[in-house]
Amino acid sequence: MIMAGLPADESLIGRILGHYRILDRLGTGGMGVVWLAEDLQLRRRVALKMLREDVARSPEKLARFEREAKAVAALNHPNIVTIHAIEEIEGVRFLAMEYVEGRTLDELIPPGGFPLPEFLRIAMPVAEALAAAHARGILHRDLKPGNIMVGPDARVKVLDFGLAKLQPGDATAIYGRELQSTLTQEGSVVGTLQYMSPEQLQLKHIDHRSDLFSLGIVLYEMATGDLPFRGESAAQVISSVLRDQPRRLDDLEARLPPEIADTVERCLEKDVAKRPGSAAEVRDRLARLVRAHETGQLHAGASRLRRLVNRVRRHTRPAALVAAGA
Repeated sequence: MIMAGLPADESLIGRILGHYRILDRLGTGGMGVVWLAEDLQLRRRVALKMLREDVARSPEKLARFEREAKAVAALNHPNIVTIHAIEEIEGVRFLAMEYVEGRTLDELIPPGGFPLPEFLRIAMPVAEALAAAHARGILHRDLKPGNIMVGPDARVKVLDFGLAKLQPGDATAIYGRELQSTLTQEGSVVGTLQYMSPEQLQLKHIDHRSDLFSLGIVLYEMATGDLPFRGESAAQVISSVLRDQPRRLDDLEARLPPEIADTVERCLEKDVAKRPGSAAEVRDRLARLVRAHETGQLHAGASRLRRLVNRVRRHTRPAALVAAGA
């Protein structure tokens, strides 16, 4: 990968760009390379997100980058990464952002999922971050465990709100072509395949409820250690997201309270109208569960018989409606 005017490999380490000293390479994203740097003026560590050369030279891609900066800068929340500055130094455009120490959630999810206390401790701030962003009219569009950081102090931060709502036509059709599991390249559907909503995959209009579907996938994986929609190819994953109904969490894990299973099940509804009305609603439900857990009032899932009865009730139409031919 080539950045505008600068190498993208480790030879950049140790160089000074303006008032930033490059310390290490943190990773690569769809827009460019992210570096760990020291702000020599303020004596703090920051993350510098530098644009690839092809992005910096494209008016359309550069406009997307600037939208990202403005979107993130508008969010001032303890669970959302902070943007410090939009910079252009020596012809290089980049964002100077808060450096978040810790590990990404995808590195932390254990086989079988988190115990209930840890699940709630992480789920609550993620929903809170989404609620704060949605209140400002900002969508994430790429929520996944790799974009959620858990620090050594247990603080949770959601990263990369920079994929905030693209204009119609920015994504190209994804069917009838070879797909990659991660579709974050420019000119492709924005988002990570396994965590995308049905409406994203179908290139339909999306709103905040698309993020809620992705949140439901993240919560499902946190609870079980497995993804609800899987496949051996991109096409199979897409088919699974569009058609499959995952098993309820309290069917899979008797240790999980039915209230959590209900919340996740609603987030994963294919019909957007059946999902929760807002991230704030999900946050409030999780907050009630946290309080119930802290007071000992939150109990594990119902017995196998009770779960079977509940399943039958959910999928059985009332007798009066059946008799009436409704």
